[in-house]
Amino acid sequence: MLMKKRHNSDSFFLSTLIIIVSGFVIKLLGLINKITMTRMLGTSGMRLYILSFPTIMLFVSISGFSLYITISKLVAESVITKRYSQKKILSESFKLSFLISLIVDIIYFSMLKPLVIYFLKDEDLYFPLLTALLLIPLVGISDGLKGYFNGLKNTMTVAMGNLSEQVARIFFSIALLFITLPYGNVVATTSTLLALSLGELVAIIYCLIKLKKNPPIDFPNTSGELKAILNISIPNTLSRILGNFTYFLEPIIYTCILSYLGYDVLTIHTEYTIIDAYSIPLLTFISFLPVAIASSIVPGLTQAVVKKQSKAINYYIKKVILFSIVPSILLACNLFFYAKDYMNFIYKTTQGTKWVKYFTFVFICYYTHIPIISILQTIGKQTYVFWTSTIINFSRLLLIVILAFTSDNPLDSVIIATVIAMVLGFIIHIIHLFKITKYRTSVTNIINLGCISVLTFGICFILNHFNVNFLIVLCISSVVYFTLCILFKLIWIESLFAFVKKHLKLANK
Repeated sequence: MLMKKRHNSDSFFLSTLIIIVSGFVIKLLGLINKITMTRMLGTSGMRLYILSFPTIMLFVSISGFSLYITISKLVAESVITKRYSQKKILSESFKLSFLISLIVDIIYFSMLKPLVIYFLKDEDLYFPLLTALLLIPLVGISDGLKGYFNGLKNTMTVAMGNLSEQVARIFFSIALLFITLPYGNVVATTSTLLALSLGELVAIIYCLIKLKKNPPIDFPNTSGELKAILNISIPNTLSRILGNFTYFLEPIIYTCILSYLGYDVLTIHTEYTIIDAYSIPLLTFISFLPVAIASSIVPGLTQAVVKKQSKAINYYIKKVILFSIVPSILLACNLFFYAKDYMNFIYKTTQGTKWVKYFTFVFICYYTHIPIISILQTIGKQTYVFWTSTIINFSRLLLIVILAFTSDNPLDSVIIATVIAMVLGFIIHIIHLFKITKYRTSVTNIINLGCISVLTFGICFILNHFNVNFLIVLCISSVVYFTLCILFKLIWIESLFAFVKKHLKLANK
């Protein structure tokens, strides 16, 4: 029993470590790409890029059909139960993805022209948005392949697939920018968005090569793969669609309401770009951490649910919450005192800094919420997540309208509504998770983490008072913070030592 627990711990740790490291590298590369894009395109070019994204993400979420988490869960379950054939799971997912992508592409193309003219009110967005026609069919295939490897706990292939996608995306993005920038912002932005599709294509090629070397197992006498895919993917997809649909409606409602109140379109779009391109990305700067945790937890948690191991389920919940909340507190302490420095360092601007300072501690909820959603979906609560997320997302849109008419500065309505909806969603979902799993967090851990956080905040405050460079403060506060977290066992490093020791032995043989 002890060996099994140690194996689960090491497996979860290794999967998380691989995805976090690759996620960090991808984030770093993405940051370099975004800095390059921001400086080359300028605010006007980034405005087109940011305003295109909600629409693209809406239709991509439909075509993706939540295949990553669906295939991952079914493949992990098939390893234990052999109820479904891994080969049939992949085959059915590809057929489904092709059919949905074809329908989505037709609908998307037919409604694109009126969308940019009458709703987004900017015809310059037509060609940037047109690039999604290629991206839509590629995402479903890519997600299905990555989900298959994640379900087998082959996180190295998933990580390398994501990394190859990001490297290709950055290469094509920068190369195409240099070629197309002389032709204007519309052409340059279009080429940058086209790089998204080229990145997905590279990831698909990589995963297919790996799939050929390790073909899926075809268990005999299995049936119901398509039904199983639909049962999981439909609630998850509906939840994502409605989330992205409200994200798609957000700039439209924001523009319409503020135009009615007398603001010109350029001012509205510029303010939205500052929030969406500068403030929110900095507040969610280490989002790759909870995303990595949410991804790596699916196979192990699925198998624990199948075996009805309540202790293992609670073990994963405990790890997930601590792994998500610990780094986010450190980030919040540093951003609170050095928001301008980080904003200027990354984006060469200080626009949107005030929102980073105001909401940096509130966004700790965001980092914890991502893996909590993944846990709820994995343990079969997709429908609950769908309905609560739907209500919260539409409430956010309603809040934008209400705040625009009632606040002193209507331009602030979108960021305030976003924060309120985020906190509300976090509270509802974490309470429900604790209720259905009977999980109880340790009071000792809460007290220890609270004391360490206050101490770290104090260190940042003192160093800021003496005008110490923000990067030096980050290094000092990180060393103190993580050392204390390890000493008080908020972060476990036994698995790291075991992993290193094991590989050192292999290297010496």
